[in-house]
Amino acid sequence: MRRLRESLLGPAAVKGGVAFLAIGLIDAVGTGLYLAGSALFFTTVVGLTAAQVGIGLSVAGVLGLAAQPVIGWLADRWTPRRLLVILNLYRAVGFTAYVFADDFLGFLLIAAFLGVGEQAVFPIYQALAEQMAGADGRVAMMARMRVVFNVGFTLGGLLASVAIAVGTRAAFSVIVLGNAASFVVAALLLSRLRLRHPAAPAEQKAKTSPLRLVALRDLRYVAVAAVNGVLVLHMALLGIGVPLWVSEHTSAPKALVGLLLVVNTVLAVVFQVRASAGTENVTGSVRAMRKAAVALVGACALFAVAGFGMSVVLVVASLVLGLVLLTAGELYQSAGGWGLSYALAPDLSRAEYLATFNLGTSAQFVLGPTLVTVGVIGNGTAGWAVLGGVFLVAGAAVGPLARTAEKRAALRPDAQAAPVAASGA
Repeated sequence: MRRLRESLLGPAAVKGGVAFLAIGLIDAVGTGLYLAGSALFFTTVVGLTAAQVGIGLSVAGVLGLAAQPVIGWLADRWTPRRLLVILNLYRAVGFTAYVFADDFLGFLLIAAFLGVGEQAVFPIYQALAEQMAGADGRVAMMARMRVVFNVGFTLGGLLASVAIAVGTRAAFSVIVLGNAASFVVAALLLSRLRLRHPAAPAEQKAKTSPLRLVALRDLRYVAVAAVNGVLVLHMALLGIGVPLWVSEHTSAPKALVGLLLVVNTVLAVVFQVRASAGTENVTGSVRAMRKAAVALVGACALFAVAGFGMSVVLVVASLVLGLVLLTAGELYQSAGGWGLSYALAPDLSRAEYLATFNLGTSAQFVLGPTLVTVGVIGNGTAGWAVLGGVFLVAGAAVGPLARTAEKRAALRPDAQAAPVAASGA
């Protein structure tokens, strides 16, 4: 059993990361439960229109975008584990409140409340992953956490399907309250989590400066985060672009959409850890980001070809191959992004820098749907060509930008305390 666990989770997980991954699984099951049923809950139970739901979630996204660096700064002062406990309880309160919402104003206020802390959770988990696995194992730990999230989202979605089939107000309320309960359980487990690599006392003592948001002023780091944000558009492509393109612009059967999403999940679970190998430093991370860009360019080309007047067999083949390349882009981008965000961030402001790096991903949630639907799908083949060109430019730019940021990182006062950050691209 021990060997099986090591083969699935790795030695770092066996030595202490299992509890951390279990917390991620609980969080992900609750989130998957909510995501699968939230749209119907808001429209059927609360009585909102689709436009009102969109407005509320957009407001939440903007607030989350603005709050992330501040929450990262707090995590550096209060420790990532302590802040994650607070954020999970905060989210539990917010999602419980949704059950009592009965109009648009109430929904909007709750969505805004949740938006402030929701998007910052992942980079704080990332900071905690480093304290669990150390500098050598942090990217691998994040890869395993991504696998756990994918499994959890799937399990949560399956549970939600039962409640959706019942279709009553009580059943939909269980979906939302189940999500809230998962955060309470995660908070309790986090409070008992033992860290293998906690911050040194000297580092904790140094984390007493006033709120200055130094990461936002590190323009070289922000530039790398922006390029990463461009490559993260694969998320909007998978969730919105591919389903719309398949169903409205190709001759493939609409049922193929569900199959493609299943293929993506399976490939991500099987290959995410493998794709993260060698991304512990800047050189390896840049290499992974370039692979991601090439894969995404290929995916765009295949999706565009699927829109031509071909036989159904060739259309399906193009879409499946495009989906495989899109997934490869996702896996390499995730691994390269984690590696760069760690390697280029100083120890004393680690969580703040990680939260700032995550702004690119958060911006994708706000802007990605419009860019993909209007910019790509709305323009057909030309839209796919332009998007492929954007990915190509991002892949070419990430190396020079990362090397410039690495030279800047080597000049920081704490550079000797973080040798991984100066790995030599």
